[in-house]
Amino acid sequence: MIPSPRRTAVRTGLAAGLLAVAVALAGCTPGPDPKPSPTPLFTSEADAFKAAEQVYREYVDALNSRNAGDAGARPQDLLGGKALEFDTNSVRNRKAEGTTVSGDTRVLSFEGVDSVMRPPTALVRGKVCIDVSETRLLNAGGQDITPADRKPRVELAIEFAQEKRSLIITDSQMAADHC
Repeated sequence: MIPSPRRTAVRTGLAAGLLAVAVALAGCTPGPDPKPSPTPLFTSEADAFKAAEQVYREYVDALNSRNAGDAGARPQDLLGGKALEFDTNSVRNRKAEGTTVSGDTRVLSFEGVDSVMRPPTALVRGKVCIDVSETRLLNAGGQDITPADRKPRVELAIEFAQEKRSLIITDSQMAADHC
């Protein structure tokens, strides 16, 4: 049986209508996101604390190297914000006064306090206990001018922030004069 021209026109119209609906719906369905969601820097708070401790220990190592006269040591590369500003001012003031720091600071402990991980940023706070008993402040003549009442151990509250794909120290405040 040969289809009638009217029946063919109806089928063609119906097919065209279905095709139009399919194309319209295809435009409404979510496709691949052209901008992928940022991946978090850490998968857990424990990972964030571990990374923060590592950054702080690297900072203290670089600081000790700079204090020992290593011109290539760059502890400021691990700093940002208030911490970088404080370090820059301290170096400038010591240079102007002719004072130097000798001896090593040691990290005795690190305790994570809290973290906020919202891609593309991560913020971590921790407490660190440092031993400064071997460090001395020397004047231009090499004489020890370290305050006699300085405690040998100090607790600091440290803040870290994400910079690119790592953490930097952004603030450091005295939490207690002993730990």
